[in-house]
Amino acid sequence: MPVKTAPFWRWPSTFVRSLPVALVGCAMACVAAAQDASVNKAILAPPPSAWDRLMLSGRPLLSQTVSDFAAITTGIVFGMGPGEVNAHMPNPAKGISWSALPAAAEFQNDVRYFWIRFEDARDLRVGATSCAGAESYIVFLFQPRGLFRISYRLVPDVACPRPAGAIAEVFGRFVSLATNIALSVHYRAGPMEVVDVTDPTAGYLMATRWQPRAEE
Repeated sequence: MPVKTAPFWRWPSTFVRSLPVALVGCAMACVAAAQDASVNKAILAPPPSAWDRLMLSGRPLLSQTVSDFAAITTGIVFGMGPGEVNAHMPNPAKGISWSALPAAAEFQNDVRYFWIRFEDARDLRVGATSCAGAESYIVFLFQPRGLFRISYRLVPDVACPRPAGAIAEVFGRFVSLATNIALSVHYRAGPMEVVDVTDPTAGYLMATRWQPRAEE
């Protein structure tokens, strides 16, 4: 036999009075669950800008210089040669020079690079304390005129399946710089989390799509 239910106006008064309380409790639980899911997300604060009345162009409101960038990168600044950058490494390598560096295959221009392991980078980790895979690394990319990009490439592994926390910490340090000092972007390449920090005066670079691979 079909089951018949009474219309809501004939429900017991005690049930009707308790229904709003139950709904409110459910709503609060849903909000709490949403907050728990995002409680560890970083709040990134880009530098303030002053815009014209039509909101068509803007300029950095803070007065920042290359010294603000150098304070994050242990003294490394754009335009340095490979030997100068290498001298700022925690453990400088031997034989680092423009002619000795391998070509960066993702560029059509003459771009060369060297890299260090992220776990060995010390202060160049820029304060990141969250986990990063053991194969994570930092790449320093050079044009003939000098350093133009620092690329953080964090690779997940069994011990750290999600390096998103560490890459957010890295990105948060650089995104606070004005765009006339450094251009910072975060993206994913396959399973890899990447932050590229680029010299805003580097000019137009012809790049091809690259896939994560073991650096030479």
